[in-house]
Amino acid sequence: MSNEATSPDSLAVAERVRELMSRHGIGKRQQTSELCRILDLSFSQGHRKLRGNSPWTLSQIKKVAEVFGEPAAQLFGAQSLDPGMVGATAQEAVFAIGSIELACTAWIGAPIEAGSRPEFIAWSKHDQWRVVRYDGALYQNAYEVHKIEIYPRRAETDKPLIAVVDDDQASADNLRDYLERSGFAAVAIYGLTAFAETLQTQVFDGVVIDWLFGPQTSAEAIRTVRASENPDAPIFVLTGELLTGKASESEISDIVRNYDVACYEKPARMAILVADLSKRLSRA
Repeated sequence: MSNEATSPDSLAVAERVRELMSRHGIGKRQQTSELCRILDLSFSQGHRKLRGNSPWTLSQIKKVAEVFGEPAAQLFGAQSLDPGMVGATAQEAVFAIGSIELACTAWIGAPIEAGSRPEFIAWSKHDQWRVVRYDGALYQNAYEVHKIEIYPRRAETDKPLIAVVDDDQASADNLRDYLERSGFAAVAIYGLTAFAETLQTQVFDGVVIDWLFGPQTSAEAIRTVRASENPDAPIFVLTGELLTGKASESEISDIVRNYDVACYEKPARMAILVADLSKRLSRA
């Protein structure tokens, strides 16, 4: 059973983490990369977490605080909001309700005093905090519980997120499905306009994009990725129009040379493309 408990207010924690990093001289554009280094996350996952769109575990909060030599409690902020919890500390725990056990965050206070009747108590067993409803029995080394936070388990992917951009929906879907079967998280995006809109709110760990979109090329989209929060994301350009002359070899060569882009001719050998993508991501 996992002991990872999710922070109640991901947005508030993210804001405090950003403030902490700023106080320690880490610029806004470097904060996601620094968080990814500390927590061993992909760039897209770190980006979501710093914007409060991804849950924080107590262990992640503690690790960030430890790296910067500051107390983890200030990243929660809960004690300052509730005067009754002064002196309590957040602990990952198991909340036992009959035969059901739930991962939780428990705010644990002082040892139980003789004659007190708290609603819930906690004690540590084999380095694991357990929380139960107090039934009047005498528990050795039992503590008051001020607050219990239980959250539904949310599967949070730690897979690199890849954008597949093509105006041919079937082609985009096929490549997306292949990437997902190969261990990536992938999103199919059908056109340059949709991709530009997505980049306003999302970052990707890698991009696979067609070269020709009607009369347009993907050159501007590639430049936008290189100017984004994750400018080092691997980019792969696909084209099946070099032999027909519709795609300009010189234009593609310029993009490859100036923006560190890999080019594959269609139909792409998916296994080779995925191997190249995996290699580039492991170097990032």
